[in-house]
Amino acid sequence: MKATQEHPLISQLFWVGCWLGGVLGGAALPVSAQLCDQDYTSDIQRVRAQAETLPGARPRLVLLGSSSFRKWPETDTVFPRHDVVNAGVGGSCFSDLLALHDSLLVPLRPDVLLIYEGDNDLADGVPVDEVLANAETLFEAIQGRLPDTEVVVVAPKASLARANLRDTYLELNARLRNAVEARGMHWVDFWVVQHTPDGALREELFEADRLHLNDNGYAVWVAELRRQLPWLDPQNHVATEPARHAP
Repeated sequence: MKATQEHPLISQLFWVGCWLGGVLGGAALPVSAQLCDQDYTSDIQRVRAQAETLPGARPRLVLLGSSSFRKWPETDTVFPRHDVVNAGVGGSCFSDLLALHDSLLVPLRPDVLLIYEGDNDLADGVPVDEVLANAETLFEAIQGRLPDTEVVVVAPKASLARANLRDTYLELNARLRNAVEARGMHWVDFWVVQHTPDGALREELFEADRLHLNDNGYAVWVAELRRQLPWLDPQNHVATEPARHAP
């Protein structure tokens, strides 16, 4: 019986299918996603609506940054001395905060401001120099518009999903810390406590996506935040005012 000749295109598609099956059956293919510069109109409306419900009897604390802040649970019990506005916006970057600070941040008039950005910037391929430039421009704008606000900058966290960017994160964090402390602002870094003593990242702190923290991860954050900044610890009845850095 005469064999049927296989069309070259069919053969190529077969082998491509085998290759994809092998790759997808093992490690996932890397996906490039646009994170920075999204439309945050609905997020701004959500934050403003939340702020309007607060009684205003206590100092106001604003969490401004990406989904690591947006997903932070029970922030009213984490910061019980403050009226808390969670202004976290999933997928945001320093460039977004810079563009939105007039419309989103300034009207909130925070007494204490916590900032978390840089994570999505690096994942989106933004060079460290550009991330730092955006951050410094944002800091200058905040200190100009909100001179009495205590500003706390949280270092971009380590994560399993972005472990390939570890060295880039460490470079950004070192330079970002210098910029923050040079301006007399407060710096908080959770990098060490997210690792074991032998340097391994603690997998039990993350959700299934290996990027976002679970409740255990946030508990570690809270304990370390209160250790590094005792004036934010509700159990500390002595340090009611932050110790200011000399710029």
